[in-house]
Amino acid sequence: MALNTESSAALVFLILYVILFTLLILGFITRRIRLRSRYSVIALHVTFRLASQATGLAFGIIGYSNVGLLVAYFVLGAEGYFTLVLCAYRFLVSWHYHNFESHDSWLEPRLPPNTPFSKRLRDSFVMFGPNRRPMAAMHHFLIVANALIVAGGSLLSGDATNLTQYFQNSVSAPKIMRTVGQAIFLTCNALFLFCVLYSIRQYRRENPGRSIHPTLLLLLLAWPLLFVRGIYGILSGVYAPFNYFYFGNYGSHGLTDSFVISEYILSTTMEWASCSLLMLTYFTSRNDPPKLPPKSSRYEEKELQTVAA
Repeated sequence: MALNTESSAALVFLILYVILFTLLILGFITRRIRLRSRYSVIALHVTFRLASQATGLAFGIIGYSNVGLLVAYFVLGAEGYFTLVLCAYRFLVSWHYHNFESHDSWLEPRLPPNTPFSKRLRDSFVMFGPNRRPMAAMHHFLIVANALIVAGGSLLSGDATNLTQYFQNSVSAPKIMRTVGQAIFLTCNALFLFCVLYSIRQYRRENPGRSIHPTLLLLLLAWPLLFVRGIYGILSGVYAPFNYFYFGNYGSHGLTDSFVISEYILSTTMEWASCSLLMLTYFTSRNDPPKLPPKSSRYEEKELQTVAA
């Protein structure tokens, strides 16, 4: 059976994500990358995208007869975008730990060595008090945005068993939830550009005469792709030709070719290219300094040793 445009595009990107997933698994097996590292977050993103592309392929083949596949594709795609934005910030924080003179990050100050994992997890969400950190606010924003998008998409489907019922359930409140969630994601993307540019400024101040670190250049290159993806996310909720829930985007055999092309260029391609750029930082960070304890911790340890002496 010949594949239509939708299922063909889904299959192509399913293969592309399988390639990225294979590279990550090989890295974990050969211990070139650590399991408890930023690469675990990107592996989670790739896993969501694999599941999303698989459901997209199934929907392209089966068509109208199973609306649940469309909902699953939409929800898994939202989870993939959520984890990708989180990945970008985690990679920047990790770069801070290795390359700033302080071996610390103003986005997420490091805790003392041997801090239990449970405390690290709790403190990563602390927004107020002496242990507050900017990344905690980002975590909350991303979680809220993700919840709004997923809940909005699920409410749009309601109890529909076919696409006709599905479109009849497309009420305004879930659409507003989706749009607000996408707007929060876009705001987080805009803040990411500020964080990268500020990191470049600090790196140049600490290393006068040196060029921009290549990892920061890759993160800077990834930002426009993430931003385009964010703009498309907002438009998909308010602009009919980009909206999954607009009946005019469906033909006799499924989604129209124009909709599929716009979806895969402005959304899926942007995510895959961003993910690839983040993975390329493996090569630009191989010669980075080791992640030493933060300077503040070293000073405190030296003071304690002096007092003890």
